[in-house]
Amino acid sequence: MLNFNPMNLLASGDNPLTHVVDTPRFFGWVVSDVTLLLIFSGLLLIILIPLAARRIKTGEARTVDDYRTQGLWANMIESVCVYLREEVFKPMLGKDADRFAPLLWTFFFFILLNNLLGLVPLRDITGLIQGFFGFKPWGSIHGFGGTATQSIFVTAALAVIAFIVINGTALARDPIGYVKHLTAGAPVALWPLMVPIELLGTFVKPFALAMRLFANMTGGHIVVAVMFMFVKMLVDGLQGVGYIVSILPIGAVIGIYFLEVLVAFIQAFVFVFLVALFLGQLIHHEDHDHAHGDHHDPLAEPYIGNSATSVVAESKDGKVHAH
Repeated sequence: MLNFNPMNLLASGDNPLTHVVDTPRFFGWVVSDVTLLLIFSGLLLIILIPLAARRIKTGEARTVDDYRTQGLWANMIESVCVYLREEVFKPMLGKDADRFAPLLWTFFFFILLNNLLGLVPLRDITGLIQGFFGFKPWGSIHGFGGTATQSIFVTAALAVIAFIVINGTALARDPIGYVKHLTAGAPVALWPLMVPIELLGTFVKPFALAMRLFANMTGGHIVVAVMFMFVKMLVDGLQGVGYIVSILPIGAVIGIYFLEVLVAFIQAFVFVFLVALFLGQLIHHEDHDHAHGDHHDPLAEPYIGNSATSVVAESKDGKVHAH
């Protein structure tokens, strides 16, 4: 057993960047920590999602016992899928919701799983193991781990896939409507101004998708790493008293971790929400225009009674009814 101090791994040599920067492992950058994490998360999804799908019963007539026998995991996956389809996909995609639901569900669970895996200190755990036993299977003293979704290359790849699906579907379904959408319904005289703006917006949307996920996941992990760096600095600088004072940054880390769990869910949801929104805007642009044309100002409608929610409706017989 080697001479090993676990505190040397606590903040990876007083440098928090080692917790958030990808590390090459094999064949240079061909296989890095992010590559291994993507493979690992992909295998987990292949195992866990079908495991839940096989236990979910289908059909209209379902009893309480059906939900009980499914188990907690299957019920949780079903609840998430049903909520996303009914409350997010259908309002934006209409009759196309079921067609794109599998892709959007894949986006959500893939991003969520990688976000949550990033909260597991794999780099420190594997570093402790290799330091304790004295072997280096990952070729680095810092161990193996990280967060795949804090790599701009991963978030950019997800955004490119979304960009191809959104614009490819819109072009294949209605090329003329897609071109009309670029004019934003403006007069012909404004087309030289509106078309470049709309084209720029077409590419800004996936860029925003990639940067939002990348920045949110990276920022939180840097804060956590800095807090751990403070722990090591306090222990090294204040000796025995440092162990007591280090309770403060450790408490901060616990609070940040709870926040990061919430951020992991929110960012997965926001990514899928925006993809569905952008897709719905392009493939249902005529429906959106029609909806805007039929819009009425609710404040302009008269009402009867003390309740502000009362609405006046006039029937065919000329009588006025309050609802």
